[in-house]
Amino acid sequence: MKTYIKINLNKAESSEIVKERMLERTRWVMFGILVFSLFVINFRVWIIGFGYNSVISKKNSQIQELKNEIRQLQSRGKNLSKNDIMSFADLEQDRFLWARNMELLGQMTPDDMAITGMKFKRDKLTIKGIALTFEDRKDFEIIDEYVQTLRDNKEFSQNFTRIKFDGVQKVNIRGQNIIRFEIKATIKKGGNKIYS
Repeated sequence: MKTYIKINLNKAESSEIVKERMLERTRWVMFGILVFSLFVINFRVWIIGFGYNSVISKKNSQIQELKNEIRQLQSRGKNLSKNDIMSFADLEQDRFLWARNMELLGQMTPDDMAITGMKFKRDKLTIKGIALTFEDRKDFEIIDEYVQTLRDNKEFSQNFTRIKFDGVQKVNIRGQNIIRFEIKATIKKGGNKIYS
């Protein structure tokens, strides 16, 4: 009888082959996670881009609507009536420009004087300020000269019926004598004034 040697070729794999197989699986898992992450990020970017596109299209349609409204208003604006023009002229004539008057007030205020406050109530503008005193001049003269300067300026005084000083007080602050003064200017009443 013949004896044969049996060799089992399906023997357990060596540890190196097992490690290599595990490493290969890990690589594939990592690759899959990376591909899935890239897919999710691209999908999110696509959704954001789609949202921006819808916002842009809404804004473009709003711009187009505004342009159409402007065109319609421009076509209507050509047919102004005489009453429209006269009412606009009345409005422009009766308007009181605060900004220009404040600018003039600042230009007319001398360097040794400062405006500390202004109040408008019942058609009267109250201007409060301080001024330096001088030995060779009376306190009253300093303020009266300033009030006269305000009256003499035609552009400023044309808006007021009366400009007068309302009070003078001498005070000492940190060893410096100064004058506190108050001037009241009454606005001209000519119809309905519009203050701007």
